[in-house]
Amino acid sequence: MADEKITLDERLYDYLRTYAKSIKLSAPKFHITEGTDKSDNYVSLVWRVTIEGITEDGEDKKIQHILKTARASVIDPMITNIMITYMFQREMFFYKEVLPIFKETLKSRGEIIDDRFPILYDVSEEFGKEILMIEDLTPQGFLTAKLKIFDYPHLSLALRCLGEFHAYSFITRVANPTSFEELKMKEHLFTQKSYDNIEDEQKDMSKVLIDIIFQALANEDKHYIERCQRFIENMMPNMFDAVDGKAAEPYAVVNHGDSWTNNILFKYDKENNPCDLRFIDFQICRYASPVLDILYMLFCCCTQETRSKYFDQVIDEYYEALSRCIERAGYDPNILFPYEVLIQHLTKFGKYAAGMATYTIHIFTSNNDVKIEDVNDSEILQERIENDSFYKSMLRDTFKDLVDRNYI
Repeated sequence: MADEKITLDERLYDYLRTYAKSIKLSAPKFHITEGTDKSDNYVSLVWRVTIEGITEDGEDKKIQHILKTARASVIDPMITNIMITYMFQREMFFYKEVLPIFKETLKSRGEIIDDRFPILYDVSEEFGKEILMIEDLTPQGFLTAKLKIFDYPHLSLALRCLGEFHAYSFITRVANPTSFEELKMKEHLFTQKSYDNIEDEQKDMSKVLIDIIFQALANEDKHYIERCQRFIENMMPNMFDAVDGKAAEPYAVVNHGDSWTNNILFKYDKENNPCDLRFIDFQICRYASPVLDILYMLFCCCTQETRSKYFDQVIDEYYEALSRCIERAGYDPNILFPYEVLIQHLTKFGKYAAGMATYTIHIFTSNNDVKIEDVNDSEILQERIENDSFYKSMLRDTFKDLVDRNYI
């Protein structure tokens, strides 16, 4: 990590000098610090940058931004270097193409997009060395949630805001159909090509994670293991089908793709309740059924207790927020995305939740003090399934719920 930081700092300084020149800031001075904990990011490094300089008018100016860069080496064996490049390119596409289309479309309908995304200031698109410069939201009071697993207040707010975000796609589909065609992104992660090129290390890691699931279910009724076994045997084809936007038409939307707690910044009121949020990190943004984001939140980022108490309630809250946004733009949500279709899609694409849970729950339940390179260590995972009761219960209950709801 130390060597990686030194190397990236030099590249960042070169980039920042060019940026300062582009905004006509002379005699610039830069201060770069790590923007997140080491365990928070798996394909990126996040830096908090302060730029101080003199404007053309001779005034002192201070700028604070966030920089995202690719890691110098791959930490997660499930993700290749070329996939990281695709992910950075996807996030750039979201900020440079998707958001402007949404904003233009809603403005034409007399609406303004709720500002739930950081501002993109600049990018470097050099292949393999991509950099994004975005707004630092910390001064506005937006923070990463202390817990990686959603409780009801965080989940409710996140799904309501997600409903508004998905509504932008439904509105654009009818209000601006030509531009909507530009939003139909090709899948960049779960593809047959990437699966065919999977390396032995990735295959071994998949086997470890699958074995861990069966260990978590060892004392449960055998039908849970049988259903999970059937799912595992066809997991990748199921994932290919789930992320296929054509399979969700005419109800496919732009998904966030990775809406867990680390990729949502929350603002809190005086009672310490979440009252506002900003979505960040659109590297897995995709065009697919809107339920993929919902399933991801509910089955990868929530406990069974939260699901049992609030599942129907938060689904309704999501749909109400989506409906209100569509109605404000002058359209009928019962036509653009009927509630019955939402429920049908949850079952139709429910296998996506199982696939993502296989690869994410061990990450989302890891302690903050766990080194990032140890998250996918097979020996550590084996130790956790034997001794970490929370990790084991999350896996067990997630897959039991998926079977009980007939999603797998």
